[in-house]
Amino acid sequence: MNYKLDKKKFDDIYFEGKPMYDKVNGGTFNVVYMREYIDPECESETFGAYETIYRNVPNKYRSKFDNEKMKMKMLKHCDWNHKDMATNFTNVTNIEFKTEKEYYTSYYDVFGETCDNELDKKRMFNDYGQNWDRQSLRKDFNPELTKSKLLHYNEKKTFDWTH
Repeated sequence: MNYKLDKKKFDDIYFEGKPMYDKVNGGTFNVVYMREYIDPECESETFGAYETIYRNVPNKYRSKFDNEKMKMKMLKHCDWNHKDMATNFTNVTNIEFKTEKEYYTSYYDVFGETCDNELDKKRMFNDYGQNWDRQSLRKDFNPELTKSKLLHYNEKKTFDWTH
């Protein structure tokens, strides 16, 4: 997704009093740190392991985060402070921005009615560190939003599993 193109396209369109971009993608974004590793079972493939740096940042602060100086500052901090002993690390790291919709995509969102378990609506399809405050997390701007989207948060249930 091209954020700047989508933002420009939806700037003047409103739905129920909210800008269309916020209606489609949610009112927040998340800053994640990615480290790339070689797949030990197939050395020609790689995968990314993610950690959240800033969670549920309101879209109005996007310009403060989405510039090269700030990205390099966050990348340098995470690279310097990340504790990892993995031998298959490729020395490739990156800072990425995920919309609220991308960040909180559940198995139910991807597979729809084929999910036979009600809990799949709160199981995350991609692991960006939503369920845990990992070592790179600096701030969660809206912890209640986080808890409302997940089954558990830092080993505490956030959802009534009896239904």
